[in-house]
Amino acid sequence: MIYNQTLSEGTVPEDWKTANVSAIYKKGNKAVAGNYRPVSLTCIICKVLESIVRERIMCHMTRNRLFSEAQYGFIPGRSTVMQLLRVLDDWTQTLDEGGRVDVVYMDFQKAFDTVAHTRLLHKLTRYGITGTLLRWIEIFLTGRRQRVAVNGSYSDWIAVLSGIPQGSVLGPLLFVIFINDLPDCVRSSIYLFADDTKIYRRVSSKEDQDELQADLDSLQEWSNRWLLKFHPEKCKTMSIKTPHKSILESSYHMTKTVNNITSEIELEKVSQEKDLGVLTDQHLNFEEHLNQKANKANQMMGLIRRSFHYLDTQTFRWLFKALLVRPHLEYAQAVWSPLRKKDVNTLENVQRRATKLIPGLRDLSYPERLRNIDIPTLAYRRLRGDMVELYKIISGRNDPAVGVQLTKHEGPTRGNNQKLYKERCRTKRRQNQFKIRVVDAWNSLPDQIVQAPSMHSFERRLDKFWADQDIRFNFEANLNTTSRHELPPYIVTANESDSDLNIEA
Repeated sequence: MIYNQTLSEGTVPEDWKTANVSAIYKKGNKAVAGNYRPVSLTCIICKVLESIVRERIMCHMTRNRLFSEAQYGFIPGRSTVMQLLRVLDDWTQTLDEGGRVDVVYMDFQKAFDTVAHTRLLHKLTRYGITGTLLRWIEIFLTGRRQRVAVNGSYSDWIAVLSGIPQGSVLGPLLFVIFINDLPDCVRSSIYLFADDTKIYRRVSSKEDQDELQADLDSLQEWSNRWLLKFHPEKCKTMSIKTPHKSILESSYHMTKTVNNITSEIELEKVSQEKDLGVLTDQHLNFEEHLNQKANKANQMMGLIRRSFHYLDTQTFRWLFKALLVRPHLEYAQAVWSPLRKKDVNTLENVQRRATKLIPGLRDLSYPERLRNIDIPTLAYRRLRGDMVELYKIISGRNDPAVGVQLTKHEGPTRGNNQKLYKERCRTKRRQNQFKIRVVDAWNSLPDQIVQAPSMHSFERRLDKFWADQDIRFNFEANLNTTSRHELPPYIVTANESDSDLNIEA
């Protein structure tokens, strides 16, 4: 009754518009307030209604295909991994052709906190959101107040004059709608995840650099028009290229206005940048990312060792798999899957050392420890993860309009009826890219697996089919017995009844 009344009247109770702000530390000096993200803790009853409103707006935007294909944040069927795979596909193809890519990572100044309410409401109207719902959203955003809570102490209440409350259910969707037209003002490739924005272009001449600079100017014009400013000092540029390749020096700039004085700022050049949780370097080796993740996982194992005087198998599996260690080693693995043997060993050594913490298993070999604990190698987990990610794409669980573009075999094929075409490439970096490296393994799967009706069914059938795969527990044997003239290390011969099937990653 309360929900029906608030929606029909276009009103919001005052208690629903107050929030305690919790400051979440991001990075940098902990004594600087700007290094914290303010998250609003709002009324739970209001959040339930927000979820209902969000669902209806999302259905309207999705049904009419109003979302930009460049936006991957907070939209069903899209994710950080999907965006990174799409971008890496473009970049590795350019490198494979001997080219180079200049990319600019953009940074908004307090993006969520500076959204102008009147401009947001104007955009909502243009997208067909009108009537009492628009009125309800207007009342929901205006007249809010908040206070900061730290260790049980509270600041004074203060009015919120602009912005979208971070921590609300409806807030992220409203922000995505507000910047939905941002990609329309540029001609270079641009990708967004909420406010995380990057723009890039293949650069072969000075004219290409001028085109990218013109797009940066267009982005600043958009930001000035909609009062959502960029932070030039935090915007960075990076040249994606092959090692030892001589390139045309490039520099890009943005303008900054302070006290009506406009100055030109040259963007900082970097050799690596953290992109949606993945540290990306200019050669796309991901070596530093792998080392950081291995170090973080080792730190967590040290925490477990100091906190638990005794670890049985069940407790270890729970801590290692679900909570503390393995998630650090597997986030976005389809993007940075290691190519070099030393990088593969860097990751596997984390699990190798961790399994020695269980009493009674220390003196066993690494494969024997894995069999006793019933935990597969990380190499097997990456192979399995590739198949799961590919199943999401082929089965349509991911939005096909924004995913990696795959080429299927035309006409009847032996094996499964979802076989993929493997394109030719020149460089190892391109060969190790997701859409290339997964083809052989996917084409080797039988039809009953690739046509599984659900994700759970696919994973269960895949695990059963690969139950006897050597790499599941005996990672070192595969790695040591593979020469460069043989198939890649992730190979298994199926049981005798299916001895003609080879599975390759």
